[in-house]
Amino acid sequence: MTRRIAAVARVGSCLLLLTAASAFAADANSKNSAVGNWILNPTKSHFQNMPAPKMERLRVPKDDETGLKWSLTGADADGKGYHQEYDGPTDGSYHPIKGARNPRTVAYTRAGSVTNWVVKDETGAIIETGSVSVSPDGRTLTLQGTRKTSPGESQFTSVYDRR
Repeated sequence: MTRRIAAVARVGSCLLLLTAASAFAADANSKNSAVGNWILNPTKSHFQNMPAPKMERLRVPKDDETGLKWSLTGADADGKGYHQEYDGPTDGSYHPIKGARNPRTVAYTRAGSVTNWVVKDETGAIIETGSVSVSPDGRTLTLQGTRKTSPGESQFTSVYDRR
């Protein structure tokens, strides 16, 4: 059960990262753009009722009005590595998260400077929702959301520092 929760947490983190990238569809030189490389800051992150990943690195090569592209590499609480990717639109339609241990799809939408996401599992049930933002100085990416876990819904905040 712990591994399943950790896997869901990783998928959520990826989605959050994608959302963060989408949140500011500005050019790559803008300090509010999510385009770039990010690393999870575990001391600033919070994972209610979920094991925190040991590490995560996020790469966002594309973040514009038409879509989002990201890749996430990390290690779960047990030290088991993972890699996930997304390359698709931000139009509210569902698309697969490649590399997820369990089949997952995500839909991204944008409303101004905010990007929201919804993740569904293989049965079509919604298992996660959230939104993302980049700090005014462009150095921090914050994902906030709710994930369904075995004990019930859990809130999380994943904070990433630009590298």
